[in-house]
Amino acid sequence: MSKAIATIVSWLALAAVVLPVWAAPTVSVGSATVHTGDTFTIEISIVGAESLQAWQFDLAFDPAILQANSISEGSFMPGFGATLFVPGVIDNGSGLITLTADLFVDLDPYPSGDGVLAQVEFLALAVGTSDVVLSNVLFDFGSTDPALGHGLVTVIAPVPEPGTLALSALGLGVVALRGRRKGRGDSAV
Repeated sequence: MSKAIATIVSWLALAAVVLPVWAAPTVSVGSATVHTGDTFTIEISIVGAESLQAWQFDLAFDPAILQANSISEGSFMPGFGATLFVPGVIDNGSGLITLTADLFVDLDPYPSGDGVLAQVEFLALAVGTSDVVLSNVLFDFGSTDPALGHGLVTVIAPVPEPGTLALSALGLGVVALRGRRKGRGDSAV
């Protein structure tokens, strides 16, 4: 009987031990509010990477509102050593950046932690909002299923600076005053 109790106590002790749970990393796209005509950068970041050797993603946006100019490697992977970055293919007609990838080609330790994977430079074309959505996200050749956070870009119309309005008003005032003086000068002759 004591052997059975010892076995049960052993199993209960093992069940009570807290084993580490590895959470899937989170990849998220930044958000921004910009004016039409602005060039700006959106970051694609990772939180909770563990020995990351490679990643790949596609990124979608509204081509009526945004134009992608370029995509560049973030500081996360190169911060651990040599990498091979593939910026992918930008298709502004369909609003899709495909096949962006990065491969860690250095010795262990592999990149772990939090940081910026990539940066996308956009041009704000028109007033409106555009979701910036990740898809086909793969880590370490498909072995990890990351949590995703999508971004949102809001494009608003530019507001003239107060100095511009004041100078315009001053200019119109000078023109009106000259017109009045010139009109008085003609009637005196």
